Amino acid sequence: MQVTSMLSAGYLEPMMQKTSLTQKSRETDESKQAKQQEILAEEQSLRAKLGSDAQVHVVYHYSMGTDGKNYITGASVTMKGSEEDLNKVSGGVLTEDIQSKGKNKKQEETDTQNIIKAEAEKREARKADDKAHAKAEENEDEQVRELKNIQNEVIAHEQAHKAAAGEFGGGISYTYTEGPDGKSYITGGEVPIKLKQGSTPEETLRNMQKVQAAANAPADPSGQDRQVAAKAAAIASRARSEIARERVSDSDEKKTTVAKGTPIIQPVSREDEQQDPEKNGVLSVLAAVKELQLQNIIPAA
Repeated sequence: MQVTSMLSAGYLEPMMQKTSLTQKSRETDESKQAKQQEILAEEQSLRAKLGSDAQVHVVYHYSMGTDGKNYITGASVTMKGSEEDLNKVSGGVLTEDIQSKGKNKKQEETDTQNIIKAEAEKREARKADDKAHAKAEENEDEQVRELKNIQNEVIAHEQAHKAAAGEFGGGISYTYTEGPDGKSYITGGEVPIKLKQGSTPEETLRNMQKVQAAANAPADPSGQDRQVAAKAAAIASRARSEIARERVSDSDEKKTTVAKGTPIIQPVSREDEQQDPEKNGVLSVLAAVKELQLQNIIPAA
């Protein structure tokens, strides 16, 4: 297996590993020269440990001395070979470990992004829930307002019936509906109205006229209200017909009484009496006889 390791006193390149070969020493030309010899010797030692199969790449790091010369003060060593050979060198780290760390870092970044995304989704979900809750509250308020309007209309409707019905109306009864707020609201009602007929056609007519007025009292009569009014109108129509027949019958009876009763005798005027006394006397006698005949006292001629 081919892996890469790096020992260095310099900088770590991407996907490489490093370890320090030397430490800084006193900044004297002698020390720099000694450090240079130490680094070169360490390099040779590394190459010897790795063997000829391993590939070694060295990058030297220089520092200028007081004498104007450049001295090796560090080196970056990249070694490529088998894992067994690289394990001979202490202080190195396998490139695979570095890659694994890189992968872990990438996974952490991915996890962080996922967490951020999840939190954003939660915020959006909360916003949607808040919006839905606000909409539900708005709908609930609208339903409550509608129920209150219906309640006011029903109460006014039934009270109009009750006031107009008078003695022909019963007590008001209401039906209730529970609103979204848990309260009960009036959504229906009725007032029983009696179609009471009178002892005479005239009284029946008056009663039905009052029933009609009670049924049509609200500004918006219901279908049932119109049915009650129609029934009262039909009874009132029959009462009118009966009243008309009674009037015709009374008129006929009066005519019959006049025809069968005592005949009307035309009185004699004063002028007739003055002109012919004897004639006036005869007429008086004849009139008296006619009256006795009508009374069956004197047989008719």
